[in-house]
Parts: sequence; structure tokens; C-alpha cells
Amino acid sequence: MDNSYRITLLDGIERDRQVSRLKIISPRSIVTGVFMLYHLITVFFHRFIHIIVASLFLIPGASALAVPPQAVPPQAVPPRAVPAERQAGNIAIIPIRGPIDDLTVISVMRRTELAVANGAQAIVLEFDTPGGDMLATLQLCNYIKTQMPVNTIAWVHPHAFSAGAILALATREILVGPASAFGDAAPIQVAPGVGLIPMPPTERAKMEAPLVAEVVDSARMHGYDEHIVQSFVRLGSELWLIRNTTNEKRAIVDAEEYRTVFGSEPPRQAATVAPTVDSSSESEDESEGLIPYFSRYQSKPMLEGPPTVPQLSRARLTEADRGEWTLIEQVSKADQLLVVYPDEAIALGLAKGRAANEQEIAAWFGATTITRYEESWSESLVRFLTTWPVRIALIVVLLVAFVLEALTPGFGIFGSLAIIALLLLVGAPALVGLAEWWELIAVVLGLALVALDIVILPLGGWVAVIGGALVLTGLVSSFVTRDISSAIGQQQLFMGIGSTLVGLFGSTAILWFSWKFLPQSPLLQRATLQVAASSQSSDAILIPSNWPQVGSQAIAVTTLRPTGKVQVGNQPFDAQTNGQFVEAGTPVRIIRRRGTTLEVEVLLNDAPRGESADQGQSST
Repeated sequence: MDNSYRITLLDGIERDRQVSRLKIISPRSIVTGVFMLYHLITVFFHRFIHIIVASLFLIPGASALAVPPQAVPPQAVPPRAVPAERQAGNIAIIPIRGPIDDLTVISVMRRTELAVANGAQAIVLEFDTPGGDMLATLQLCNYIKTQMPVNTIAWVHPHAFSAGAILALATREILVGPASAFGDAAPIQVAPGVGLIPMPPTERAKMEAPLVAEVVDSARMHGYDEHIVQSFVRLGSELWLIRNTTNEKRAIVDAEEYRTVFGSEPPRQAATVAPTVDSSSESEDESEGLIPYFSRYQSKPMLEGPPTVPQLSRARLTEADRGEWTLIEQVSKADQLLVVYPDEAIALGLAKGRAANEQEIAAWFGATTITRYEESWSESLVRFLTTWPVRIALIVVLLVAFVLEALTPGFGIFGSLAIIALLLLVGAPALVGLAEWWELIAVVLGLALVALDIVILPLGGWVAVIGGALVLTGLVSSFVTRDISSAIGQQQLFMGIGSTLVGLFGSTAILWFSWKFLPQSPLLQRATLQVAASSQSSDAILIPSNWPQVGSQAIAVTTLRPTGKVQVGNQPFDAQTNGQFVEAGTPVRIIRRRGTTLEVEVLLNDAPRGESADQGQSST
């Protein structure tokens, strides 16, 4: 081969060894490591891109691609008489698991519509939840009461705390599973990474008011005692369960009514015997016997028409009732939120019966067909992507990949990674209505402006500032799904700002760590030699003899940030610096050829011409 077309491989390797010994820290070292990582993960990453992109395009068809309804085979269960208003031959079970949020509302609506379209005559909401978002809970309560089939019940299997308890009360009736529990529904404020945030009394009262109104409305619709449901939501309720010695009816009284009927102060300690019901009773409704109390219906002028509740309130007890009642136990203390278990829920009139499995649910309705409607895979994917730790990680990936893509010539793996992170961060929630499309457009436009000002065409920096503001605005806004003037909206805004700042600081830390320590690692230094050898071999084949030699001078025809164009004679070449930003028109010297790209440095006036590549490197 002609020597004019040959670059000696050993000389190139020796130069790289000298550079490694000098331990020079520059963006070029990071770029070298990037090439090594590219060779290691290209195949895996390309397959990953195909899977993720396919998933994003399939999310709009979530209803079509949802987990198919699963029919539950009926088994032999002792027959029981079923009231006409409860009877249903075809029932649908819709599980609600995990925290309740906006996606839960969307999912329950979709599954309910599918179940009704498939002929479901009754809906069973199966709860296993620790609670969730307050506004999402109120929205779903409204949907249960106004748009779901009237024959919709709750199955606490096994837990329905906080928001779950409020939703269960909104249904027509409640069934409890073995060792189940529900209650503890006071509103709280939680911030990521901080935990519980104390609320001033006024703010707490403001958040409690709509929840109290909701549970009281449910009590009046379905015949629950108004006092007992309020003790789920707020502290200060002291309640006692008493029983009439004549007719065995039970009632729940507060401290004032207790003093009236017993003529003494109520005992304020837990009872030694929990309230129970006779499980061998033939009654279909195990909660029969408790007379609920509704404060609204004690004033007759408020009744302008027939009552809209299944039964009217009992009359408030007076001194004339003394001697007819006996204490069972205290059921609620002033400093504790109420949580009930199966026997307690039935004794307090909150649950109508028990159900341990689907077959007992079918027997409760007299049903012959049971079908489960699970959350779709795409809803589960979006739920995972919208958790704040994942969103912070996606912000870090987006920013780090964008910076590394700007430091490398052409479009490669990091540009693809940034696009994927952006689609997962904003695009996926937007597809199911949890984000607005303008937020995605704002982030894309902002990144484009930053790239235009820093990498492509220098515009003085103000365009990059505008682009950065658009990126931050889009990212923060993607966290806010509620009215910004509401308490929940402000909490989401705080979460968005905090998560975005954490992502920004995290990406900065990763880039600084890579800049500071990655070039010094033995693995990267060995990879530098391998990449250099591969690059030199390519040069020997692809670069002709009329290309400028190492040490030659050139002129930057575009701003090098750090990539751009230089001109040698009348011919332009792709070039990059070792991290410096070089203005157009600045004389530079070629210190290395890597593939079809020239590596250059600013030509110092006192530097001798024709200086070797090694000296040029050590002057950095």
C-alpha cells in the first residue's frame, strides 16, 4: 500500500498511551468513552427502542388491548334467598388495587363501560388500596352514584383505607372479606422525599369539609349512621354502641345523647368484648338491627318531599328512654380515626355481609356468570411511568443524553435515548389524558432552541435561555393535572418543581462525575486504546493523502461548540475541539485525525508551527 495512504498504527497507539499517562480531563475523553459504550449496548438498545416505541403507539388502543375479561367458573355454594333489588345473573368484578389517582378514574370508567356493554347486570368494586388522591376520589364517587349501574357494591378484599373507604361507602352496599379492614380516611398532605406535611387547622378543616359532605351524603343514601361515617374522616368523634333491651335494636350515640339516656358520663375506654353478630342467623342482611341517625331529617320543615334515603333517621333519645338501653361498647375515641374489621363493620351497620371468594359473591347476587375486568397492561405501564421516582429518572436521562448528543458529531444513540425519555416522560401520560400535548411541544421546542443557540448557530445566548425556560415549564406543567388554584393543584406544582430540580441537579452531577473521574478509570483507558486502534485502522483505509496533516493550520469557519467546520486552504472539514468553544474566524491547529473528523486546538501566537500531536495534547 502507498505510504501516502497509510497512518502507522503503532504511532497512534503510543500517542494514546502518552495521553493516558497525562490524565487529561476533557470532553473528548468522555466522547471516547461514549464510543466504547456504543459498541457494548447498540444491539440491546435498538431492540429496546423498538419495544418502547411500539408500546407508545399501542397505548391509544388500550381498550382494545386490555387484559381480556376473565370468566370465573361457578362452584357449588349453598343457595340463599336474594332480594329482587340485588338479584343479577351476570356480574362484573372490577378490582381497584394500589393508590387511587386520576388513572384509576380513567381505568374504572373504561372497565365499567366495557362490562355494561357485555351485559353485566351488577358491578362489584373489589378494593385493596391504601388510599389516594382526594379529587380523584371525589370524582370517582360522583361517577359511582350518577353513572354506574344502581346495583354496584363494594367488596373490601382485604383493605380499603382512606380513599378506598370513602369509595366503598358510595356504593349501594358493602361486603367484607376475611380479615378485611376499612376506614382511616382523614386527608393528609405528602411530598416526595419529605413525607407527611403538617396542616394548619384552617387548611385541614378546608380539606375535610368536602370529604365529610361526601360520606354524609353516602350515609343518607344507603342508610349508614351519620355519626359513624364522620369518624372515618375527622378526629373528635366520641361514639358508643348501645342496645335496646326490649327489641334488641342497636343505636350509635354521642356523648351528649349518652348522658341524656343513661344520666351519667360515658365510659371512655375500649370495651373488653367486641361487638358481634350471630353468624348463624338466617337473616340475609347481617347488619339488620342498627337504627341509623341523620341529623338533617330531625327538622321536619327541611322535608319538602318524600325522603330520598332507604329509611328515615331514628328519633333522638330523651330522658324518657332511660332504663331501656344498655351499653355494648365505645366504638370511636376522640383521638383516633375509626377503622373497622368484619364483625365490627356488620355490627355498626356498615357492611351487609361477608364474601371470601367469587363464588360467595355469585351466591350473594344469585348470579350464574362472573367476569373479572382487570387493569390493562398499558394503564399499568403509564401508572409506572407517572410515579415521581421514575419521572425524575427520565428527566435525568433526557438532560444527560441531550448534552452528550450535543458533544458528539452527527445523530446517534444519545439523541435516540433523549427522544425516548421525552416520549415516556410527557408523551405517554398525554396519550391517556394525564398531560397536555402543549407540554410535549414546549419541551421539544425548548430543546431545539438550546441546540440552535449552542451547537448550530450562535445567537448570543438569549435564545438558549428562552429554550431552557420552555423546557422547565413543560416538564413542571406535566406534573399538574388539577386547577392550579386548588390545594391539590398547588401540591402537584410543588411536586413538579421539586422533581424537575432534582432531575436537573442529578443530571449535572452525573455529567460532572463523568468529566472528573471517568477518563481516569482503567477500563476507559484500555477502551481508549481499543477505540484509537480501530480509528487508526479506518484512517489507513478511508483518508486520502491530500487530507491535512497533524500540525497543519486551519481556520474555523463556524463556531466550534465544540463541533463545527474548519477550512484548510479552500476545502472545509468536520472538526471538534477538546472542549473549548472557538469563535468563527479563529486560527486553529490540527492535533489529531479521528475518522473523518479533525481534532483541533486554538493556535497560540507563541506556539511553534508544526508542533507534534503529543505536545499539542499536553498543552491543553
